[in-house]
Amino acid sequence: MKKLYILALMVAFLFTSAVADDDPPPRGKAATVTIITNPPNSDVYLGGELLGKSPIENQSVQSGRQTLVVIDQGFELVNQRVNVWPGNDKRNKFDFGTKIPKGNIKVTTIPGKCLIYVDGDNADKTDGAALTITSLDAGDHVVRAECSNGRSAEELVTVRGEETAEITLDASKGKKYKR
Repeated sequence: MKKLYILALMVAFLFTSAVADDDPPPRGKAATVTIITNPPNSDVYLGGELLGKSPIENQSVQSGRQTLVVIDQGFELVNQRVNVWPGNDKRNKFDFGTKIPKGNIKVTTIPGKCLIYVDGDNADKTDGAALTITSLDAGDHVVRAECSNGRSAEELVTVRGEETAEITLDASKGKKYKR
């Protein structure tokens, strides 16, 4: 009977220990956080307050349950509730393998046969039909067409995640370029 009583006490202790980890941390005490994101240089907000650009290392904050938001190039990459524990607790290191959303650009050219460059890199060519360039990071990109008539045209295009931006580059009267 004594063994059963000890076993029951041990189970109760383990249960209360496990439940204690689910309890929120105390509020308003001094805490230190480290927040790492990929890509780096993202805006990091904790509890509605801008902490700065990531990575954030050993930043002093207040403990408690708070909302962590990471924004890069206008896109919200992280928005979640986190527990911030008092002191320099190892649980206050947040490492996010975030990624910038991807989008596409559909390019139509005048004339129809052109080499297409995105941010200076050769992307492909148009052969009389529109060309869709896929899996571009969300944000601004310079799209340039160098066409068979010896002229070129370019445009700054904003790509939004999971969307396709459509542009027409008219090089019929554009600048001449060197071949």
